[in-house]
Amino acid sequence: MSGGQGSARRLTAADVLILVNGVSAFGSGLVYPYTALYLSDLPAMGTAGVSVFYGAAAAANLATSGVLATGRLAPRPALLGLAGTLMLAVGFAGAAVAGSLAFLCAAVLFIGCGQGCLLVAMVPVLNSLTPQEERRSVFARRYRAINVGLGLGAVVAGLTTGILTTSAVPWLFVCNAASYLPLAYVFHRVRARERDEAARGADAERQTGPDGPEDTGRPGDTVGRWKWLGVAGTLAVLFQLGAYLFGHSQFEATAPLVAVRLMGIGLGTVSGLLLVNTLVVALGQTWVTRVLSSRDEAYGLRAAVVLWAAAYGLAAASAFGPLPVRYAGLLLFAVVFALGECAYSCSFHPWLIDSVGPKDVTRVSALAAGAMGVGTAAGPSVGVALTLTGEATAVWLSLASLCLLLLLAVGRRRAAAPEPAAGTPEPTPASHTGDTT
Repeated sequence: MSGGQGSARRLTAADVLILVNGVSAFGSGLVYPYTALYLSDLPAMGTAGVSVFYGAAAAANLATSGVLATGRLAPRPALLGLAGTLMLAVGFAGAAVAGSLAFLCAAVLFIGCGQGCLLVAMVPVLNSLTPQEERRSVFARRYRAINVGLGLGAVVAGLTTGILTTSAVPWLFVCNAASYLPLAYVFHRVRARERDEAARGADAERQTGPDGPEDTGRPGDTVGRWKWLGVAGTLAVLFQLGAYLFGHSQFEATAPLVAVRLMGIGLGTVSGLLLVNTLVVALGQTWVTRVLSSRDEAYGLRAAVVLWAAAYGLAAASAFGPLPVRYAGLLLFAVVFALGECAYSCSFHPWLIDSVGPKDVTRVSALAAGAMGVGTAAGPSVGVALTLTGEATAVWLSLASLCLLLLLAVGRRRAAAPEPAAGTPEPTPASHTGDTT
């Protein structure tokens, strides 16, 4: 290809949204590893402050997702994303200066509600900026950006606290609050574009007249309150719940516990597993997405589940061996599990979007976000209960069996609704180079 024209793909609006989402993840990586230590060391907080932070944030997040899922409160996704990012900025800035449990609780309510709004908004907004044939690649890039951001943030936080001790953590909270401002600006630009498109659509309708009665898609208009969800939406939500109950949360919580207490692995290895996992996601996401590109999204989810079960199986097999074998088995576990995450990240949200009615994407996304919150909160308890057996092999094989149950939710591909979701571009050539905001 001669000349600079077309030699490099220009950034699209979706690319910019992914980039600033990665920046906000970097901010999250700054604070999450040290939040519990910081709060527990404050005289006015202690362990009660830690409980308030995590408990109230999870409750507010789940409540927000539940309210949005009903459709009774239905702001435009871009406005919802803007509100969520601003609430997160206010909440984390407040947490940096919290001097009492009451003040911390107020800040955490902003954080939890903001997280709920952002999680619900991101899928429909990103979908509206993405042609259908590019969904898999776009959602895969977003997952990679989040993982890289979290990993880099944790490294920077470790270096900072190593030099300045935990006295630097309040400033890390401030930096995290600031990291949401670029994301808020992008949502603002998307919202402005949506308003312009709505105004042009209204002008066109005044000239040509409406084609028919408007379908608001609100629950209760023509169907029962929850009939809009349907079997496909229910299975998507259940899959998300299971993916976090038996997948993601188990790697983060149960795997370190089993490795250290039941397999005799040193604490340093736990950090190594997390590092390997992050590197494989960052470096392998593009390859996995390309391999799965010729298959439908349901196949990608089945691949993710099988890879997770295989990872648990490798860990179980290594538990019988001497220490070097256990180390090698856990290393392979981290690699295979990360490949499963890559398959999940490029498949789940495109599968959800294609599985439900176009007007229900936001509400089903809200339920899926709530399911993710429940799975993240309850998953560690499942792992802890399994460790009571005292046998590493029993824990790993139980998790593999539970994970394989998720195959029931993706037994076959469900046809997409014929019309695109509101604001979703029609399929276009791969060279689309729209507004970069």
